[in-house]
Amino acid sequence: MTNPLKKSEFINYIQGLKSFQDPKIEYEQYQTDAIATADLFFHIAFELNDLSDNLIVDLGAGTGNYTVAAVLLGCPKVISVDIDSNALKILKENISVLEISDKIHIIQADLREKDITNEIIEFKKENFNENSKIVVVSNPPFGVHNKGADVVFLSQAFKFADIIYSIHNSDEKTREYLAKKIVKFGGIISERSTLYLILKKTYKFHSKKVKRIKTDVYRIINKKKR
Repeated sequence: MTNPLKKSEFINYIQGLKSFQDPKIEYEQYQTDAIATADLFFHIAFELNDLSDNLIVDLGAGTGNYTVAAVLLGCPKVISVDIDSNALKILKENISVLEISDKIHIIQADLREKDITNEIIEFKKENFNENSKIVVVSNPPFGVHNKGADVVFLSQAFKFADIIYSIHNSDEKTREYLAKKIVKFGGIISERSTLYLILKKTYKFHSKKVKRIKTDVYRIINKKKR
């Protein structure tokens, strides 16, 4: 896959996107910063070649950073999934400004209650060939305020994805827990890389204006879809 944009240009596009206006702590809504988004997607696209000709599913899309990132780097179609209507309204504004609305299919769903597998499979059949893969890219809630929220996202992704990229806390306890869950779901961790996120003060209980946190990005192959 050839690089359609310089990294600096890509970052400028992501920085220009409208963010959460009233973030909800129960959904652990945080905006992934533009540099981290660039680091993640340039790695996925040009080092691992997992974006080209594949259907990308942005699971927990929020206001659309990852959705826009995928399209900017050449993905023909992206499915954006989120529970929050306010976040999806901003996502729609962002993709409208960039004139890429025709490339985005939006699903509003609570993943704890709704199975979105059939809708995604049918969308792929209508828009992609048999050789294309379904690739999930997700920055799920870490489960700080709702225990197990990150595993809900993973369990849904395993129902339809060939490859899953999922971001989680970087600590040994989390790594051991996720390793067991991923095996149970039928997955293989092909890579675990480090991604630093710059989080701006979002909620009243935050004491710092900016916080740098270390996360792990898991690349998971779904054995059931092989």
